[in-house]
Amino acid sequence: MNQHINSIVQLYENNFKEKPDKVEMLPASGSPRIYFRLYKDGNTLIGAFNNDIDENRAFFYLSKHFSNKKLNVPEVVAISSCEKYYLQTDLGSVSLFDLITKNSISSNSDDLLERTVRQLVHFQVKGFEGLDSSKCFPIPSFDKRSVMWDLNYFKYNFLKPSGLTFSEVKLEDEFNRIADILLAEDLNYFHYRDFQSRNIMVKDNQLYFIDFQGGRLGPCLYDLASLLYQAKAGFSSELRQKLFHVYIDELSIHRRIDAEHLRNIFPFMVMFRIVQTLGAYGFRGFFEKKTHFIQSIPNAVANYLDLAGTTRVGEFGYIASLLKEYSNLIAKDSVDEPDGLTVSITSFSFKKGYPEIHPEHGGGFIFDCRFLPNPGRIDRYKPLTGFDKDVADYLNEIEEVAVFNNRVFDIVSSAIDNYIERDFKHLAIAFGCTGGQHRSVYCTNLLAKKLSEHYNVNIVVKHCEINR
Repeated sequence: MNQHINSIVQLYENNFKEKPDKVEMLPASGSPRIYFRLYKDGNTLIGAFNNDIDENRAFFYLSKHFSNKKLNVPEVVAISSCEKYYLQTDLGSVSLFDLITKNSISSNSDDLLERTVRQLVHFQVKGFEGLDSSKCFPIPSFDKRSVMWDLNYFKYNFLKPSGLTFSEVKLEDEFNRIADILLAEDLNYFHYRDFQSRNIMVKDNQLYFIDFQGGRLGPCLYDLASLLYQAKAGFSSELRQKLFHVYIDELSIHRRIDAEHLRNIFPFMVMFRIVQTLGAYGFRGFFEKKTHFIQSIPNAVANYLDLAGTTRVGEFGYIASLLKEYSNLIAKDSVDEPDGLTVSITSFSFKKGYPEIHPEHGGGFIFDCRFLPNPGRIDRYKPLTGFDKDVADYLNEIEEVAVFNNRVFDIVSSAIDNYIERDFKHLAIAFGCTGGQHRSVYCTNLLAKKLSEHYNVNIVVKHCEINR
C-alpha cells in the first residue's frame, strides 16, 4: 500500500509542484480499484490506482468525451506515465443511494431521482453522438457474446455456489431465448452498464456520475432497469412507474421512439439486469466474502419473482423456478433463526486460518490471545484444553489475562448495546491463539458466561479445533 501512496503523492507533486498535506485511503468498494483522498490547503482531489490499463484508458477517454458534452463527470487532472495512477476531481462522499436510503423517499429525493432519470437520457443520447466505440472497454458494443458472458456469470457465480441442482440444457436454452429478445433492440445508445444510485454523487444539490468505464454501445432500457431495480434501493412499484414515464417523456424529446414497445420490452431488460447482478453478488459475496453483496441477494431474487409473476417474463419459467427454490431455502433459514440479537463466539487457531463469517453479520471483533502466557508450553497442560479446570485455574491466576478479558467484555458490551438499540441480528466475536486449544478456548467460554449473565441475547459458541 505504501507503494501506491508514494506513487500517488509523486504524481500530485509532479503536477502541482508541491506535496499534499495529507493522504487517506478510502473504503474499498466492489471493484479492485483503490482510491485515496488528498488534502492541500482546504482543497481535495481523489487519487486512484487500477492495474488494468485498458480499463483506465476507457475511463480517461469517456471522462473527456462526457465533459465535452457538458455532462457532470469527474475531471481527470493528471495521469502517471504507467497509466495505472491518476488524479481526478473530488465529488464528495454523499451518493444518491445515501440520500434515498437514509432519509427514505422525500420530496427532495424524489426530485433528485427525476433529474437522475432525465440525465440518464442525456448520457445515452448525447454520449452516443461522436462516441469512438473502439475506445470502450472491454468491447465496443452490446452483443451476443457479452450477453452470454453476463448470463454465464450468473450460472457460475450464483447458481452453482448456491447448491441448487439445475439442468444445463434447460438453462442454456433459456439463455439463448433471452439473448435473442435483447439483441433485437436498438443499440444506438451509450450503454452505461452500471447506472445505479451508488454511482451517482450529490454535491451542492448537483448530480455527478461515476463508474462508467465499462460503458459501450447498447440498448437504452438496461440502464433504467439498473437504476429502478437496484436491490437495496427499495423503490416502490408506484415510484418505478412514475420514473419510467419521466424517462419515456425525456427520451421522446431526443429520439423518435415507440413508447408502447419500450414499455413491453422493459421487463425483459429488468430480468436480464437482475440476473447479471445476482452473478456479481454471488462473486463478491460467496467468493470474496463481502457481506453487503450477500445481503442484497434476497431483495434481488424477490424483485425477479415479482416481475415473473406479473409480466411476460414469466414465460421464461426455468430461471424463475430456480430462484423460487432459492427463495424458499433462505426463507427456511430465516424462520429457523431465533428472535433478537445472536452473538457468535468462536475459538480458532491462527495456524489454520480465520473462522468463516456468517453472511448476515454486520460486524464484530477478532481478538488475538497469542500475547498471553501459553499453557500449552507447560507439560502438564499440553494434553488439556481451555475446557479443563486445571487450565482455567492457571489462566485465572494471571493478572494480564484478567485485564485482557475485562477489556474485551467492555468492548463487546458497547457493541451489543448499540446492536440491540439498532435491532441488528448478528454480532461475531472470535478469539485466536496458536493452536486453538487453550487460551482462545478459555477466553471464548469466559466471554460466553459473562454475556449470558448480563444480556438476554442468543449466544452461539463454536470451538474450531475441539470436537465437543
